[in-house]
Amino acid sequence: MERKNALEFYLVTDLHHYAPSLGTSGGAFEALDRREQKCLAETGAIIDAYFDRIINDKNIDIVLIAGDVSNNGAMESHLDLIPRLQRLKKAGKKIYLITATHDYYVEGNNTGKAFKCVGDETVPATPTSREQLIELYHEFGMDDAVSVHKESHSYCVKLRDGFRLLCLNDDGDRVFCGYGEDQMKWIFAQINEAKEAGDYIFAMTHHPTLPPFPLYTVISPHEMLGNWEQTTEQLADAGIELMFTGHTHMQNIGYKKTAKGNEYYDVNTSSLVGYPSCMRRVKIDCKNIEIHTETIENFDWDLKGMSVNDYLKSRFSFMINEILDSAANDIDRLAELSTSFSMTPEKIYKLRIPIQFLGKGLQKWTLGKAGRLLGVSSSVEKEVKDILLKDFALELIQNVYRGNEPYCPGTPEYKAMSAIIDSIGKKLAHFGKARDVLPLLETVKEAMYNKYPDDYELIIERKN
Repeated sequence: MERKNALEFYLVTDLHHYAPSLGTSGGAFEALDRREQKCLAETGAIIDAYFDRIINDKNIDIVLIAGDVSNNGAMESHLDLIPRLQRLKKAGKKIYLITATHDYYVEGNNTGKAFKCVGDETVPATPTSREQLIELYHEFGMDDAVSVHKESHSYCVKLRDGFRLLCLNDDGDRVFCGYGEDQMKWIFAQINEAKEAGDYIFAMTHHPTLPPFPLYTVISPHEMLGNWEQTTEQLADAGIELMFTGHTHMQNIGYKKTAKGNEYYDVNTSSLVGYPSCMRRVKIDCKNIEIHTETIENFDWDLKGMSVNDYLKSRFSFMINEILDSAANDIDRLAELSTSFSMTPEKIYKLRIPIQFLGKGLQKWTLGKAGRLLGVSSSVEKEVKDILLKDFALELIQNVYRGNEPYCPGTPEYKAMSAIIDSIGKKLAHFGKARDVLPLLETVKEAMYNKYPDDYELIIERKN
């Protein structure tokens, strides 16, 4: 059947809106703010700046939002965000939104626990139940659905003639964030209906369906979409070649080809309110899918004379430095911080010995010194030998979040780190529990550079 005209839209994710009424000063807030990769007090100003940019674009009237719209499920944050969404609607924009695990609270599970910061203490805020999310957000997509899967809060919409979108809620029970059997049957039914109508169908969900970098499945397997390997194979073979995701706060585009030869892309987008802070602008026509990345140049806040990018990067660096310092000197503090980088206290304590060994080395050694101590000094070129390992580790982590990691094989940085990692691995292999860290070390090398596809700008030839 003949394909229709082009579809254009914006996509944002992980707004994590934090209402000012929850408290933006005092000891409790400062302690919370120090361990956040994303902004808290600034969220409203950042969201407003991006929404201004979307409103000013008179050519695109569709906005997708891929979950985690609030910070930890406080009703105060939801009620402060909704007028902002309604402002987009009044400007003629059609919003298609899903919620996720940070948008509601489940008793007995700390994810999404609502609180206020009052002086040096945190006190309960108004919790939001999962059921209340439908009442709050049904006008932003679900009311326009051609089909709704009630149990999962998923829905399918016809964006315009020739194009359908699967809005897939994957919050599950928080232990398993993925799609249940009945939800999968519903998904396949929607795909088949779209095909019969001659419509192109693609999807949006919250959790990543492909790893945003190789280390992710080692340190954070629970942060992936449940059964991601099997599910992506099934979706691609059924006709879904394009999925938009969030959750990781990283800028990445993942790619796989199934055993049957079908291609699948996961467009994972950074949090709107944390480094590197991006949104996607997408165009799908009869031949290609064009993915572009946009940022803002300013928002209504005291940026301390910095650019938006540098301001957000400085906040990110502060949090990462605290993690690196704790790895060297305070394992209990690192365990406390573990959830901020998708690990668990149990895993931190299990890997205490190699973590502290590596942590102390990062603080004291340059690349040159590490090369000498480990017998690989010939692999450390002059231009990188004076770089402190801690500073280099910080840059590598920033690069993973930013995407398009630059240190490919052949660069002095890759050559030095590869030799150092290989030498450390050989030494750790002789120590019982330390062997658990060996897969982690190997994937660090892979995380130093980006493979296909580009994480910011991409043109995909349509196969469906």
